Amino acid sequence: MKVVVAKTAGFCWGVRRAMDAVLEASARSDGQEVQTLGPLIHNPQALALIGKRGVAIAESPAEVKNGTVVIRAHGIPIQDLRGLKERQTRGELKIVNATCPEVAKVHSKIKKWSPKGHFTIILGSHGHAESVAHQSFAEHGSIIVANMAEAQALTDDQLKKSLLVAQTTFTVKDFQEIAAYLQTRSNDIVVENTICEDTWRRQAEAREVAAKVDAVVIVGGKNSANTRHLAELAHQYGKPSQFVETAAELDLGAFKGTETVGVLAGASTPTWLVEEVVAALEQLSQGPRRFARLFKSGFAVPLRLALGAAVMSLGVHAWMGITKTWQYPTITGLYVLGMFMLAPFVDPMGVGARGPARARVLERHRNLLVATGLVSLVGALGFALWQGIGSFLMVGIAAAFGLAYKRHLRLGNLNLSLAAIPGSKDVLVSLALAIVAVALPMWHHGSEWGFRAWAGIVFVTALVFARTSIRNIQDLQNDQIQGRETLPMLLGRQATKAVLGVVLTLAFLGTAWMTLQMGLPRPWLPLTILAVSAAYPMVHLWLLHERFTAGQRPFDPPLELAFYLVGLLAVV
Repeated sequence: MKVVVAKTAGFCWGVRRAMDAVLEASARSDGQEVQTLGPLIHNPQALALIGKRGVAIAESPAEVKNGTVVIRAHGIPIQDLRGLKERQTRGELKIVNATCPEVAKVHSKIKKWSPKGHFTIILGSHGHAESVAHQSFAEHGSIIVANMAEAQALTDDQLKKSLLVAQTTFTVKDFQEIAAYLQTRSNDIVVENTICEDTWRRQAEAREVAAKVDAVVIVGGKNSANTRHLAELAHQYGKPSQFVETAAELDLGAFKGTETVGVLAGASTPTWLVEEVVAALEQLSQGPRRFARLFKSGFAVPLRLALGAAVMSLGVHAWMGITKTWQYPTITGLYVLGMFMLAPFVDPMGVGARGPARARVLERHRNLLVATGLVSLVGALGFALWQGIGSFLMVGIAAAFGLAYKRHLRLGNLNLSLAAIPGSKDVLVSLALAIVAVALPMWHHGSEWGFRAWAGIVFVTALVFARTSIRNIQDLQNDQIQGRETLPMLLGRQATKAVLGVVLTLAFLGTAWMTLQMGLPRPWLPLTILAVSAAYPMVHLWLLHERFTAGQRPFDPPLELAFYLVGLLAVV
């Protein structure tokens, strides 16, 4: 069976923006109350994960406690916002406005035309938070219209001078039909198509997918308007369909004998829920696709990271003038692979800390993944012992600290843990890899510990630090549980970006100055490699993460590409 996933499945950019805002607010709350006024988005599973981070839901402004309040993606009535701002003026509240910019555009349209005497007609769902918020901006009266029958029931007085807008998730086809009808009844109607671009793209793709598959699965909250619209569109094609919130609700028996299944997801559906549904469907398949998914979910990232670390060590060794051998890059690669594979299984919080979809993969293939990690780590220790007892001890100590990082050690009445040190994960992971990849071979070969050596160590540390911190930012937004041992949780996303920019800039300046002092015949070549390697993490963060583009990207280069770029120093 072939599973076809819509490219636009998962969070839209407005929902991603709102999730990012509330996660950062919870990370920087310093113990103060963090609440959202109404559910942040319409997805119970995403809300449950926000709740695990201590974010509560206030159903009305009167229930909002002192601390931080996050305005939901759907927006809130203007009178509620004014009340909250009064409390903010008194120092009781900090307001984080996560209203989707597309929703805010509708507010601006109403604020433009309503004072001019236009009666506002809002195409949307009755009682939906977004439509209710829109109504509050209509000074000259408003009404919510859900379908053509209600549009036909509008009075001539309401249509005498009117404005037509839509809930951002309204169906495009219905908007066009109702707008055309109302224009035949009114000579003074302003039509503003306020359906957001992401919505019409999803609806268009829903039609395309439903037309070419044998069955359809729609993933999302049952109270999500845009997800219900997708289900309605899929149903129009007469294909068997299932509307589920989680993979557990799937009736897998209904798909037996089905050749293709399409998967659609609403704008408020987390990616990991879509991945769980796809994984459940693909389990019905046998053969290469199943093994390909196992490789992609369980081995692709660690292998890419391990090979990148080995290649980076080769490049840095060449730049530093260390004797190039295959042993220490091999030790580095095996060490990284082993630690990466074993880390989830030694986490006291369990594999669930990696998120539900990831946890399912880890549990299903626990024995294979643990065995791979142990073999890799034993291999790293074996090669290190071959180089000498000193190398063996250094790799062993680095591995021991890494595996025990989140474990608690009791010393009398004290309960100690490295993970309790704020920001320690990003720093210690970077230092450990720099020691194994650079400091260890320097010590083994008796290299001189001058500025050139320290510049190389700092450069490697900076690149690993950037990769770890950016991955933590992405994990945070993918609803994986993290603590203050990670920089994004400690400082917040924006401050973490600033720190990364400073660290990478200083690391490049140090290596660039040293490169110019070497008297190389073509210094511009290593300088270019170093510059691109240092800039790549920030470019990756901006292009592929900070810009909240909807849907899947056709080209998504990995973070570890910076490591491979450094490896080019070995051949120039």
